[in-house]
Amino acid sequence: MGVVEQAEGVQGRVTGTPLVHYGSLWYPGLEAIEEQPEAPVAVLVCHGMGQQVRYETISSIAEAIRQEAQEQHGTADEIQVHLARETEDPGADFLARAEVNWKDQHGTSHRVHVYEAYWAPLTEGRITYRDTIAFLLSGAWKGLRFSKLFRPASFQRWMFGGPKPLAIGRATFLALLGAVLVVVIEAAFAAFVSLDVASRIKDVVSQPRPSWPGLPAAFSFLGSWLLQAARSFPGCAILWDRQRWFDPLWFGALGRLLVWLLAILGAFLWRSFIIQYVGDVAAYVSPYKDSKFDELRHRIQRVGLDVGKVIYGFGPPRPTVPKYARIVVVGHSLGSVLAYDTLNALINQDNVSGQPDRRDVIRRTRALITFGSPLDKTAFIFRMQFNTKATQIREQLAASVQPLIVDYGLYRPASFKWVNIWSRQDVISGQLDYYDDPRVPAGDARHVENMVDPDASVPLLAHVQYWNNRMLRRQLFRFVQ
Repeated sequence: MGVVEQAEGVQGRVTGTPLVHYGSLWYPGLEAIEEQPEAPVAVLVCHGMGQQVRYETISSIAEAIRQEAQEQHGTADEIQVHLARETEDPGADFLARAEVNWKDQHGTSHRVHVYEAYWAPLTEGRITYRDTIAFLLSGAWKGLRFSKLFRPASFQRWMFGGPKPLAIGRATFLALLGAVLVVVIEAAFAAFVSLDVASRIKDVVSQPRPSWPGLPAAFSFLGSWLLQAARSFPGCAILWDRQRWFDPLWFGALGRLLVWLLAILGAFLWRSFIIQYVGDVAAYVSPYKDSKFDELRHRIQRVGLDVGKVIYGFGPPRPTVPKYARIVVVGHSLGSVLAYDTLNALINQDNVSGQPDRRDVIRRTRALITFGSPLDKTAFIFRMQFNTKATQIREQLAASVQPLIVDYGLYRPASFKWVNIWSRQDVISGQLDYYDDPRVPAGDARHVENMVDPDASVPLLAHVQYWNNRMLRRQLFRFVQ
């Protein structure tokens, strides 16, 4: 990487290349512009479900901001990266960020520091296929209990000072019933294919080892078993018969083989999708009760909170405490639930801290941006339902740790915006209606700003299309410039 040298004009930062540097999280070079228009804005992003690569989310958000700056102002520097320790403790973890710099039409410099809460490895191998199917069926059953077929319905949720009746869509019952049928049919199909494959393997290994004349001795054993296995595939007996090659029976056998192989592939992809994507939701989103995933859920929440504490500067006062005047919290998919929980936890941390240790979280947070978010679904199906006095008290206590639904004036002032981007083609996301007081008229500035992304238009794929669309770039740029 070259000789490490002191960065010109930036005390406390060293660099090996112009785009890679190291040092304190908050160094004197940043402190000098703390109160100026070019003071850096921090972005904390929480990635969604599935297998994520470390730093992928940082780079996606940083590039989205850089592209929008380039389009609006025609100037944006190459993205830099900075590595720092989370605390002064030599044993502490390192924290990476991407830095985006540009100048507007007035010549004013702008800086954005993008951090991520990376939790993907925590769920790897922890959730089984059975756990995930049980989670889906249990959640759908709870939703069906509160819904009514083609009739208006509502459920109670404690927020903004009391239980609030929240409307349930007329089509919710049918949608949930359809989801149950899809899960049951797909699970039954995957089970049938798995049993069929297992049965064929058993038949193969129970047969005497066949011979394959002409095969080199080194491959005789493996080749003979492969030959036996191939002959057990549907239609292969005809496919191996040279006298039937390319006649109608041969093509029919080829079709049966292809259908069987596609069935195996489909069952594999279904199980993989359920475990890798829905499994993460099963591990994190569940009713407020003890479960086998309770420890895992708290570890994921701890990842978000630990990075958030560093960005907001919680802890004993020290020279490296960040002094970001503006911070934006961003979350995609399940990461939007983590982003919501993280911001609530940081507000609570502020509320219980003594005056010297408070970090004024509400005033410094410009926005919460969620996209592809299942927050409304989690509120309805898994989180805040009650129908007895005892459960009402429980949900009142649970709501108390979510300041964003406690009081508009205290925790969602005019300086703070919650933007939610969603698509009708995205079955996971939805408009967020269950995080606002239904007594407050729609369109109130304090409500969640729900925005439909017209470019997230491909069914199923819409859930990941937001990253490359203009709407997300514009909303990010809206709050960091």
